Amino acid sequence: MGAAETAEASVGMLSTTDRLKEGKKLQVHCLRIISPESPAKLYGCYAVIAVLTAAVIALTVTLSAKEEQFSSKTTYAVCPRDWVGFGSKCFYFSENTSNWTFGHTFCMEREAHLARFDSLEELDFLKRYKGIFDYWIGLHRNSSSKPWRWADNTEYNSLVPIRGWEECAYLKNNGISSAWMHAERRWICSKPNSYILQCQIPFSPL
Repeated sequence: MGAAETAEASVGMLSTTDRLKEGKKLQVHCLRIISPESPAKLYGCYAVIAVLTAAVIALTVTLSAKEEQFSSKTTYAVCPRDWVGFGSKCFYFSENTSNWTFGHTFCMEREAHLARFDSLEELDFLKRYKGIFDYWIGLHRNSSSKPWRWADNTEYNSLVPIRGWEECAYLKNNGISSAWMHAERRWICSKPNSYILQCQIPFSPL
């Protein structure tokens, strides 16, 4: 190879190297145009995004596991059809009429009792929901000299007074009155709300 050819080849090599250098400079310049932030800041942002993504995934997995654990221990149940839920109880308001004993038997056959209220809020709900009709409730006594008792035989705490001297209680618009058990009225049944009871079952954390 002649001296001229060697010189030309050297110039060609230099030209290629220069082109590579120019290409790298152009890439860096373009990156700077696209993102004015420094590479260190970009890497920092990537790191933060990665950490947040990992945290979201971990939280999702934890919540899913807790929900699965909770649902495995809980049977979701609501009040039966034609029953009305209020607080921790379900109530059934009959449309037919009969005596106190029939209403009591009807409720017992449905794993309930003639209605019991344990607070003024429950009593107010019953009075609002019953409409214009009078309804038998679970209070009864053996005689006017005996204390009032609920259908499950627990003693009444005299939360509100009961008018009259008869043996069975019924709910009317302006309070509670008593009548003989053979009189015919509608009746109200009550029983614990199974949904509320089962949702109160605690579960151990993961």
